[in-house]
Amino acid sequence: MNTLEYFSSTVDIKSFKKLGMVKASSLLDAVANNTTVDKKSKILCIGKNLTAMGFVELGYDVYEYDGLGYAKEIKESDITENSFDFIVAVDEYFTRFSNELAQLQAIDKLCRAARIGIFTTLKDYKNMHMNQRYFQDPFEVKQDDGDAIIIRKRDWHKDDKQRWTHRSWIIKNNELITLNTVECRTMYFKQLAKFSIDAGARNIQVEKKLMYKSLFSKEFEYIIYISF
Repeated sequence: MNTLEYFSSTVDIKSFKKLGMVKASSLLDAVANNTTVDKKSKILCIGKNLTAMGFVELGYDVYEYDGLGYAKEIKESDITENSFDFIVAVDEYFTRFSNELAQLQAIDKLCRAARIGIFTTLKDYKNMHMNQRYFQDPFEVKQDDGDAIIIRKRDWHKDDKQRWTHRSWIIKNNELITLNTVECRTMYFKQLAKFSIDAGARNIQVEKKLMYKSLFSKEFEYIIYISF
C-alpha cells in the first residue's frame, strides 16, 4: 500500500478530482509551446497517482496500468509497440528499479509504445543537497478524524551509492502505519536522454520553470517530455 492508496481507503477518491486536473494540466502546460495533445489522443497513465483522473476529467481518452481504477485498466502485455499516442509516467517512475539494466529496459519499452511522446518527472540528483538525500520534509494531511503526518526516508545502499530503499510511514492518532518499501535507483537527466535517444526518441525537453509535485509531498520534480 502506498500513500495515495491509504488515503483513498479513508476518503472518496473522487474528492481528488480538482487536484488531479491540476496535475494533468501542469504536464500539458509544460509542453504547450511546442506540442499539442489532441483530445482524441490515446493516453496511458502508469502508477497509482492522480494523473489518470486528471486527464479523464479534462476529456481525454485515458487508459491506466497499475493505477487506481479511475480510467480503463490494461495489463502490462497491452503495452506494445506504438500502442499509445502519449504515455504519462510521473512520480519519478524511472527511478523505481533496482538496477540500471531494468531502468534501460523500462525506458526502451515505453519509448517503443509511445507514438508521439512521454511525460515523466525527475529530481535533480546530481545537485541535490546532502540533507535532502536522506529525509523528505514531513507532510501533514488534515482530516476530520485526526491529522496524519507522512514521513519518507531514503536508505542508501552501502555497496551501490546509486541505489536506495524508499521507506514511508504515516503517523495518525498515535498510530504508526508502515507503507510499502520500494527499491529505487537514481536517474540523471543526461542518462535518461541517452537511454531515450538510443530507444528511438527524437528529443528530450527538461522544463525549467513549471514544476511537478507528487501528491502529499513538498518536493518539486522536473517535468520531462520525450518526443518521437
